Amino acid sequence: METPRLSKTLLGLVLLILVDAEVVVANTRLWETGESHELPHAMMTRRLASGASEGYNFMFYFVIGAMMLTCLIYNIFFKHKMEANFLRQNALPETMLRQDVIASDQEMNNLWECEVCSFKSYEAHQTCMLCGTDRSFRLIDKQLKSMEEGAESGSATMKGKYVLYVDENAKATQKTTSAASKSSSKISREFFKRKLSGLNLRQQSARRRHEWTRQRNDDGQYVWVRKKNYLDRKALKSLRSLSSSSLRESICSTGSTNSVGVVSRIVVSPKNPTGRIELDVPHGAPANRASESSRFSQEELEQVNALPFQQKHAWFVQHTAAMEVPWEYGHLLLEIDRENLLHNSCEQLLWATPEQLHQSLRIKFANEPGVDAGGLVREWFTLMTKEVFDDTTGLFYTSGNGDALMINPASAEASVDHLMYYQAIGRFIGRALFEGILIDAHLALPLCKHILGVPITFSDLEFVDHDLHKNLKWLRDNRGVESLALDFTVTVDQHSDKSKIVELIPNGANISVTEENKMEYINLRFKWIVANSVSNQLASLVQGLFAVIPRELLSVFDHQELELLICGIPDIDVVDWKTHTIYVGERDEQLTAWFWNIVEEFTNEQKARLLQFTTGSARVPVQGFKALTMNDGRICPFAIQCVNKEECLYPRAHTCFNRIDLPRYDMEKDLRIALSLVIQMEVTGFTIE
Repeated sequence: METPRLSKTLLGLVLLILVDAEVVVANTRLWETGESHELPHAMMTRRLASGASEGYNFMFYFVIGAMMLTCLIYNIFFKHKMEANFLRQNALPETMLRQDVIASDQEMNNLWECEVCSFKSYEAHQTCMLCGTDRSFRLIDKQLKSMEEGAESGSATMKGKYVLYVDENAKATQKTTSAASKSSSKISREFFKRKLSGLNLRQQSARRRHEWTRQRNDDGQYVWVRKKNYLDRKALKSLRSLSSSSLRESICSTGSTNSVGVVSRIVVSPKNPTGRIELDVPHGAPANRASESSRFSQEELEQVNALPFQQKHAWFVQHTAAMEVPWEYGHLLLEIDRENLLHNSCEQLLWATPEQLHQSLRIKFANEPGVDAGGLVREWFTLMTKEVFDDTTGLFYTSGNGDALMINPASAEASVDHLMYYQAIGRFIGRALFEGILIDAHLALPLCKHILGVPITFSDLEFVDHDLHKNLKWLRDNRGVESLALDFTVTVDQHSDKSKIVELIPNGANISVTEENKMEYINLRFKWIVANSVSNQLASLVQGLFAVIPRELLSVFDHQELELLICGIPDIDVVDWKTHTIYVGERDEQLTAWFWNIVEEFTNEQKARLLQFTTGSARVPVQGFKALTMNDGRICPFAIQCVNKEECLYPRAHTCFNRIDLPRYDMEKDLRIALSLVIQMEVTGFTIE
């Protein structure tokens, strides 16, 4: 706002009015008295100069002075108010967009590599951004490394970096029969087994992200190949020698369930306009990242895939930003009734044209005066996420492990139009990726792999149903299956607390599971859980997602990186938060010190709720707090404003501007109580403030 220009304009108008009034009065007097017919302006000037009417002159200048003083006071207060409301524009030297910050991220030059999953995190992070492993964690410590090097001269089996993967370029060395070598080998195996058995599911999922790779075959086509040097728990159990050659042999032959796996692809036909899922055997299946209509070549996408996640993310944001339709060409306005949130939202998302799906998004809640400057969009994403993925809605369910979401096979019980809902939900997730808004929706590992077209193997079943995975493993490894009286059927729970029997193969109810056919049974149970039972729903979801985000843009990420892209970083770094915070108006040093002390003492869940209260999102962008934005993509740092208690008694949030107002409490415990109260409240709805 250019308030000085406004003041000058007002002053000019006042002077013009007063001068014109003087002219009219002077002209009237001349007309009545019949005096000289001088030009009115000349006459007025002469009269003022001669001091003929001192009282009149005094009033004239008094009015002018009063108006100037009024303009000055207005200018001061108006400017102060605008600085408070639009601090971001005044604080930043120029408008910064999300893609600008990501592309110019200097921290990408200073990354460290996780020992468990090989993901490269920012130097400031003490835990892996992908799997949460502590930076100091080592699969083999230095002492054990020195022991092996001393026991076996020249051994290069695990030369260099002691990680979960064997160096492909390591050359076979001469066999040794040294007792020390054998002892060291035994220690290594036991140490590895203890280390790997202690990994949580998140770490295991991240560790498996390089299990399958795309490679060219003899025909020059990209196909899926399982890495022969992939070191999992089975490989460790089968190690019998420290010899590098026998080590590689044991790795290549691990896992009797390697053949139990699928890779999915969507096939669209007139009969299935939303597509249907077809399953192939993973090894040797086509592995193209780009479609025939893609503007990217397969080679270009392979090069992007080889980059660190931060650079891939910058590439992704650059291309999604280029897809956005300029505001002047229209925007997508969703008018939502809170009482009918899911239906209203899905209906309008399905109505949206391909062009509208890439227009700027605005939300208007029925019978509410809130003006959407970003806060309403973020609130809508939050409310939709809660309703869509709630178990009671009937579209998704929380996996047996309690930490991931899977499509409900019985979703037809929730709605006859369930496939349309899944297509709309796919568009919803796509819009979240397009907007750069993080949602708290942890899709099960097989779902992420389906979206990316990555092979799903038997071990991935553990991330959907841990108990079933454990039982099927027992069935595979033990004899006497006939005593269990199993047949080729599966029981499916219905939404109405009922169940039905589904045959895995024709006449499956009359076919018993035996030692001879148990591997077929295991394979069918696996396919049913991860694919066949949700085939139609999955196809609709994926097609909806690809309507917003082209498949090739997502293909450069692995399944764990896709979750990071959707959900952001779960752990909140207070140092990063504090570093990238700005202060509005007069800063109260004592109050802000209390605030940060309290935040540091909060649990991660409490920090997330405070962040949700202030910004509308409980998740932190991959680049950290420096990448907080408004809904139009402009950078909007977290802001704190200290206010008097008379203005507001409790902390007040402005989610449109990522700002929190802190009342000036007299004691730290008062601020602690107030913050604890506001983060426990479910605050929804906006005013025109």
